[in-house]
This record gives sequence, structure tokens and C-alpha cells, in this order.
Amino acid sequence: MNSSMSSHPVTPPLAPVLWTIAAFAMAALPHLAAMPIQIAAVIVAILLWRVAAARWQWRPPPGWLRAIITLGLLALVMISFGGLWGRRTATALLCIMLAAKMMEMYRVRDLRLVASVCFFLIATQFLFDERLIYLGYLAAGCWLATLALIRIQHIQSQENRLTDHGPPSFEALRSALNLLLLTLPIALTLFLLFPRLAQPLWGLPDQALDGRTGLSEDMSPGSIASLYADDTPSFRVEFEGAPPPPNLLYWRGPVLWDFDGTTWTRSFYSRAPARDDVSVTEDSLRYQVQLEPHERRWLLALDLPARSDHPGSRITMDYQLISRRPLTALTAYNVISNPDFIDTPILNEVQRMLALRLPPDRNPRTLAMAEEWRERYPDDRDLIDAIIRWFREEPFYYSLETAPLGRHGADEFLFDLRTGYCEYYASAFAILMRAAGIPTRIVTGYQGGFWNSGGQYLLVRHSDAHAWTEVWLEGSGWTRVDPTAAVSPQRIQQGSSSVIDDDRFLLDWPWVNNLRNQFDRVQHLWNQWVLGFNAQRQLDMLKQFGLPELNSAQIGILMILVLLLTGVPLALMLLREASSRSRDPVERAWQRLLRRLRRHGLHKSVDETPLEFAARAAIELDKAGPGLQQLARMYHQAHYGPVDSVLGDQFIDQARRYQPGQ
Repeated sequence: MNSSMSSHPVTPPLAPVLWTIAAFAMAALPHLAAMPIQIAAVIVAILLWRVAAARWQWRPPPGWLRAIITLGLLALVMISFGGLWGRRTATALLCIMLAAKMMEMYRVRDLRLVASVCFFLIATQFLFDERLIYLGYLAAGCWLATLALIRIQHIQSQENRLTDHGPPSFEALRSALNLLLLTLPIALTLFLLFPRLAQPLWGLPDQALDGRTGLSEDMSPGSIASLYADDTPSFRVEFEGAPPPPNLLYWRGPVLWDFDGTTWTRSFYSRAPARDDVSVTEDSLRYQVQLEPHERRWLLALDLPARSDHPGSRITMDYQLISRRPLTALTAYNVISNPDFIDTPILNEVQRMLALRLPPDRNPRTLAMAEEWRERYPDDRDLIDAIIRWFREEPFYYSLETAPLGRHGADEFLFDLRTGYCEYYASAFAILMRAAGIPTRIVTGYQGGFWNSGGQYLLVRHSDAHAWTEVWLEGSGWTRVDPTAAVSPQRIQQGSSSVIDDDRFLLDWPWVNNLRNQFDRVQHLWNQWVLGFNAQRQLDMLKQFGLPELNSAQIGILMILVLLLTGVPLALMLLREASSRSRDPVERAWQRLLRRLRRHGLHKSVDETPLEFAARAAIELDKAGPGLQQLARMYHQAHYGPVDSVLGDQFIDQARRYQPGQ
């Protein structure tokens, strides 16, 4: 491009601009769905403006206006995210800056820049989600970006205007696909042999993590009910042997001790390590969990976890399995659980105090009921049985349709509403127990799951989130009591979706749900063989090829050797193609012309097209300019266009007689 064209941009051809916009739209699509609505709306508005500008050949906005808009967009990101820190903030900033770049996308280099950065923008999506569905997004996005680069490469400069001499769209699509297919051997080699590390090279600070839907570290009325419509997978489990019955499928998450009258939270004491190791017997449950990233530290396990091979994991005082770092990627770990182990056979005074504490001046009717029932049932077990029987016989209902609770939430629920989800029952029961002098805590996690018989694994979704209670009994330690099972036994036996008839979301139909469950088997295989391809599996694969156990440096050397072996055939093929072009009489005539021009001080850069080189020569060698530009156009048509022997002969003759500077 010459300097005059840089100062006064010429409107580029429509097709390359539209393909570049399409490539950016595809690359930004999942990010737009996750960013604040105001930022997404601005990006879409800029894209629509750029399409209109390409269609009706509008000039770019003046520089001062583009600067003001860019600063405004930066301020919008800072206000929307509260700063410029975090993965979502960074990707939103990248999207909005690329959108701003389109306001000045009137030069070939700007088109190339936007199309090239689209590859990076596509890769950033995998910082947030690595599900199989995004493999299609990756392929489609890279295909469009490659196609845009192909169309940009065929833009020509003729008489101070840009024209598109690229192939038809179908041929360009096929060329882009062929280029991507050529990269597959190299991509496969890098995937299999790039040295895996036990830990990532970098970590993400807590404040950089995105808040995700899912189980929380606290519980208040409605917090778990809000997950009922979320069918996103939470984790998958493979058992050694037959899976346990539904009444044992309580997946232990955060254990909540403190209650402020509305919200249950974890206690500082619960972070202490377990005092007694859980024993392992022949009847212990052995299984592997594939936990989706939830950006918190807990690891789900059945009661009660004894061992885990997750690096850095530990078991807390209340037998919650937690990780050293937040889980920001798919995490697989093996667990052994013993459901018959007695948790805390002797309760110390600190634990008893924490498990009996209630806020003052709350729920007087519930406290009075607890006092009355305690007089009637002095034995703790008899009292618990009586209250569970009361839940079962009285008109209590398990439903999502609940009203917000006020200051005396347990009173309102037990005596007025009598309708709620699992957290309502767990909280009210725990308050009753504590008021009656029985130490009680709440456990949140998941219950049940869908058994995929084809894949032989259990799929647990966020909609399976659940809350239950544990009471401390003399001789039995902490014992699970689930008041939800008294009101809605089918919730425990058949899963959460069996107890509420209303559709949870659009297309919540049995055949659609069954299709989604069956498709999850493919996702499970993707998790196992792609996302779960860690350092140990890499070593196991190399051993299958008869290689000894290698360290990271040796695996890196092996990768380079395989890349060379993979790349040599591709290089030979490309060299053969280049050699065939060099035997073309038209190409030989062009190369001789370039050698004569070099003797006159005109050197063609590697990244210059023939037409760009001729345009530059028009400035550096005025007398040679017009004739050289005509020769460049003839060469471009004869070399890249349809076969035309007459045009080729004309070019060879004129190139032989052409003398620079004359």
C-alpha cells in the first residue's frame, strides 16, 4: 500500500470485509453471551455499522471521534466490571477493542490484523469452558478466520482503488478447509507429546475467578431451589462394581454450622483437619469422580471420605473433602468412602456449643414447640422420630412455589406456609433440633443422579443439589437425617425432576432430557480422553509404544523429532508446488524482471504482493512506474487466473523488452 492510500483510506472490497466481520462475530459469540448486556449491545451496534459502511462505502469516522469512542468503550468496560482485572474483563476488553478497530478497518493490514486476532479470541473461550460443543465452535471459527485471510490476500490495488480478485466463495471455503486439514498432524503431535506438568505454570487469584452458578458456601431460603432449573452437569462418577442404592447417594459438600436467623454458613472450626482417619474396609465404596470446574475448593464425595488421590486435598474436621486450590478445570480424582464409619463418637464442648447456637429473639413458636416436644420425648431418637413422623403426616408440600420468609422464618414455614424446597425443611428441622437441645448441623451437596447404563457412570447435575441435616446422637456420632425424605420420598428414590410436574425450562420434555442424557456419554468420553489426558496418561501412552518412562525434557525432544518427521512431508509437498511454479515460463519471466529491478535498487519484500510492489515502485521510480504496474497486473492475471496462453506469451514478451527507467 502506498503512503497516499494510508493517509486517505480507500474503501476495501465488500466480500473480504464481510468475511472478516463474520470471523469476528463467530469468535466473539460465546463471549457476547457471557458479558454484560450493555457491552454486548455496543459491540453488535458497531458490527452492524461496519456492515452498512461496507455495503454503502462510507468513509471511516474522523480520528478524533474514533479516539473519543475508544476511550468511552474502555470506561464502559471498567464501569461494568469494576476494574480491568479478571479473565472475563480481559476477554470483554479484547472483544470491544477489536470492534473499535473495525471503525478504522479500511486498509488491508487492518483486515489482516482483525482476522488474525480472531484465532486468539477463539482460544480464550477455553479459559472458561472446555465442553465438547466448543470443538465445533473452534472449527467453525478457525475456518471463517482462515477464509477471511484468504480473501484478504487476493485484494489488489489498481488505479488508487482496492479490488477483490479472490476465488469464488465456495472455492475459498474449500481452500480454507484444506489449509486447516494440513495442520491436523501437527496439532495431534502437539496434543499427544507436548510435555504435561503436574501443576499449571500459572495460577489465577481468587478475585479473578468468575462467579458460576452452582452450589454455594452458604444456604438461605431459595438458594438451592434456584438450581432446580439448571441441568448443567456438575460431576460424573464411575464406581468399582455396582453403584450404591439411591439412599446412599448423598454427595457431601459444604457443612454449615453458623446460623444468623436467615443464612447458614460454615464455621471457622470446620476448617480444622479431621481428628480420626476414616477406616477402609472391604465394604468401602471405591469410585472416580470427574468434577466440572466450579472455581471453589470443595471436592464432592460420598459419606464418609477416607482417602483421595487428588494432590493437595485434605479432609476437614466435619469430613468435607477440600482442595488446596480452586478448581478451574475439569478435575478427576479417586475416592474411597466408608458409609459405616462413626463420625465423632465423642462431641467436645466447642463442637456442642457451635451445633446448639441459635440467634436470640427469633422463631418463638418453633422454640415453644421444641420445648413442648422435648418434655413429651426425653430420648433424642424418640424426639427425632416424632418430628419426622409429624412432617410426614401433616400437610407439608415439596415445591418451588414458596414465599420469601421474614424475621421468624422457621415459624412462618412450619406453621403457615408449609410449602418449600429442601433447604426450607433442612433449616426448619435444624432449628427445631437445636431448640430441643440436640446438636445439629446442615450439609449441602447433591443427592442422587442419572445412571447412564450405556457408559456405566452416574451423571449428577446442578438440579440434583440438595440439603440435609446431621444430628449428633450418643453412640452413633453425627447421623444423617433428611426431612425431605419424609415429605417427598420420591425425591430421594427417583431424583429431583420426579417431584415437580411443571416444566423447569423451555424444551423440558422427557424425550429431550433423555436425548441430552445419552449425548452426555459422548461428553464423558471427551472428558476422559481429551480433557483428562494428563501427565500420567501421556506416560502410559508412551509405554504402550515400548518407550521407557521419560521426563519432561525427553518428551519435549521426542515431540520435536516427531514434528520434524511430520513436517518434512508437508514441506516437501510445498517445495514441490513452489518448484512447479518456478518451472512456469511466466514465473521465470517475472523472476528475471525482479532481478533487473534489483540492480536498479528496487527490492521486492517477501510480504509484498506483485501489485503492492509495483505500486511502491511507481513512487520510487517514476519513469518505470506505469509500465511496471501494467506488467504486474498482467503477471497476476496470467499466474493466478485461468490459464491463458496468449496473455502469458504477451507478458513474457513485454517483460523481456522492459527496461527500468526508460
